[in-house]
Amino acid sequence: MHAEHAHTYPVPLKKGFDYISDFHTWPFWYVGVIELVDPELCGWIDSGDQVHYRYKILGRQIDASSVLDERIDLERTSFRTVSPGFPEVHWEYRYAAAGQEAFILRVVMETEEPTSFFGRTVDRMLLPRIVERDLTRSLENLHDIFVADLAG
Repeated sequence: MHAEHAHTYPVPLKKGFDYISDFHTWPFWYVGVIELVDPELCGWIDSGDQVHYRYKILGRQIDASSVLDERIDLERTSFRTVSPGFPEVHWEYRYAAAGQEAFILRVVMETEEPTSFFGRTVDRMLLPRIVERDLTRSLENLHDIFVADLAG
């Protein structure tokens, strides 16, 4: 499965990158992230750093981790999400300035094919819609947060 979304935000690139890259903000904007787990043990700077959190999907809470593969400040962050019972999801957040006071975030998401019959059925029918919905709503949440910050 492959999904790609782009959104332009009305804040400078550095401000947007810093906010999105601060994993402490994730529960405020990423749909489904309920809480961070042991945030004092988490990091999001160097390759191999991990963030552990609880995520709500299909009406239940699961423990998940995002593992940082690469971070190039103000340009790109790539990572993978790992959670028991679900296929690994690979993410890339690409950043670009859109003038002095705005930036574009392009999110690319890919997941591997599951191996079990039940997994293939569920993943092909439900997971793409859920991930797509959560990603779209999360990008909209970011927009609302950045606009509210500008207003006051």
